[in-house]
Amino acid sequence: MKFKIQSLFFPFLLAGYEFSTYLSNDMYLPALPDMMREMHLTTQQVQFTLTSWFLGLASMPLFLGVLSDRFGRRPILLIGGIIYIIATVICALTHNHQVLLIARFLQGGMTSSMLVAGYATVHEMYDHKEAVRMIALMGSISVLAPTLGPLLGSIVLLFTSWRGIFWFIAIWATIAILLLIKIMPETLNKEQQNKINIPTLLKSYKKIISNYRFMALTSVLGCIFAGFITWIAAGPLLVIEVFQHSAIAFGLFQLAIFIAYIIGNYLVRYLVEKIKVVHLLHWGMSIAQIGVFMMLMSSFFFPQFLYGFIFSMMVFSFGTAFCFPLLNRMIIESSQETMGIRVSLFTVFLTLFSSLGSAASGLFFSGTIFSLACLVTGFVVLAYLFYFFVK
Repeated sequence: MKFKIQSLFFPFLLAGYEFSTYLSNDMYLPALPDMMREMHLTTQQVQFTLTSWFLGLASMPLFLGVLSDRFGRRPILLIGGIIYIIATVICALTHNHQVLLIARFLQGGMTSSMLVAGYATVHEMYDHKEAVRMIALMGSISVLAPTLGPLLGSIVLLFTSWRGIFWFIAIWATIAILLLIKIMPETLNKEQQNKINIPTLLKSYKKIISNYRFMALTSVLGCIFAGFITWIAAGPLLVIEVFQHSAIAFGLFQLAIFIAYIIGNYLVRYLVEKIKVVHLLHWGMSIAQIGVFMMLMSSFFFPQFLYGFIFSMMVFSFGTAFCFPLLNRMIIESSQETMGIRVSLFTVFLTLFSSLGSAASGLFFSGTIFSLACLVTGFVVLAYLFYFFVK
């Protein structure tokens, strides 16, 4: 009876906590210009606060995956959650750029405890189709962070400074962790817990890295995600600084883009019972390509037509909603190593691609729609090339 309750509520609570971790990027996007002015930062310096988060996210999973295979999923997620809350409070209090970067790094690093331990629990609790449905459902909830985050951040900025945004996130995360303490199951029993053996561990990593299918599918998902990250990193600067729209307007643009994603996610949960996974994935990749082609043409011929770019991003977002949950499960099923190691390596590679997207936006975004469209298109073209070789 207890496990039934846990299997029913845990995915929703995990998605709620995941929502709070993603808010630490998305909710303060509208505040980037204010942060630049208050802390006297350059555009590159303020964008590096995003990159620092992704570097933290990329650096911790291998370590946390091993610990979760040794000590279980619960302690890794919950202790990581407590450290995440502390780092968020530091972000709210500091006036020093270097301290902010360290706290952002810790935020990202502890977010990986949620991704590694939390998603390992989900994959262990459910079979193939049910796992795809649950991941899609959780995606529909967690994507509310980039959907509503900028809008929520804009509303908070009406009443307080960017520091109030981090206080809001800290309170949300605290509530989520307290609920997870009550509900989260431990899916790794003591007999399954592996002692830390460095030679065996290195062999497992080598097997996964040399697994062509695992790496190719991860590269597909990573490139698509990097395309999204370029928009998330450069979008507020484009909309607010270049086109002089309000932070609320940026939040509404972001809302439209991710509503398209939520609709696509809903369709995946319905269609996965009726259509082969490979066909759904092909549909998603095709729609995403149509979206980036539209944004490239629109930005080239109409360089000041921001609404055309936003609509193209909506099409791209709808297509990627088909890809994310399907690729997630396909990647995990492509290897037979322990779940903690599989999920941790997947998380490392995905966040490295995210860091690449964030860094690319800082280096190559020139303040024009066309430069951003080229960045998104470039990553999607790479994703399709990897997809072509894994079909």
